[in-house]
Amino acid sequence: KGGERIMKKIFLIFMFIFVISLCSAASLDSLGNGFKQGDCITLKQVCGDCTYVTLGTITLPNGSSVAIHENMTSQTSGIYTYDYCNTTNLGTYGFEGIGDLGGTPNAWTYNVEITPSGNAGSSNIVFFVFIILVIFAINLFGFFGKNEIMTILGGMALIFLGLYIISNGMIVYRDDLTNYFAYVTIAWGAISSIWAGMSLMDIL
Repeated sequence: KGGERIMKKIFLIFMFIFVISLCSAASLDSLGNGFKQGDCITLKQVCGDCTYVTLGTITLPNGSSVAIHENMTSQTSGIYTYDYCNTTNLGTYGFEGIGDLGGTPNAWTYNVEITPSGNAGSSNIVFFVFIILVIFAINLFGFFGKNEIMTILGGMALIFLGLYIISNGMIVYRDDLTNYFAYVTIAWGAISSIWAGMSLMDIL
């Protein structure tokens, strides 16, 4: 009983961390953070004494370039913005432009990562894989240890995880392979939970 209570506490802690990580939103900065596929990006440049800031070209993830040559919109305190919404392709987008800083044209550039979930970076990938392993471990621990409550909790978490992967992919990936993994995750979560529920009710 003591070991079961400890496992339940560990499970609840990791589920809390998992939910918080899924709900976290990425924000744009000059270094280029992750943004969700299909969402608009508000590009920003700060130039206190510029009379114009122009977005010149955009390099798409496939390596091709698109000429824009449009002025960014002047906001307050020397902030210039431009909304770019053609983010259907996954990968890194490069943005280049010019502003007349101090009366002299100065080039600027930065990259933005477009991912299925809106998250990017190796730390997010490691954390996501760690959470997947923890949830599977809890479910399998309950299943093979014939702990019905633990199996049901782990199975429900696997179903939720699978639905999330179908919707958002796995950090920077969303393709047939990630969808297949999601379907297997949902199926095993449902099967193990049903088995545990029936066993708990002494049907098996």
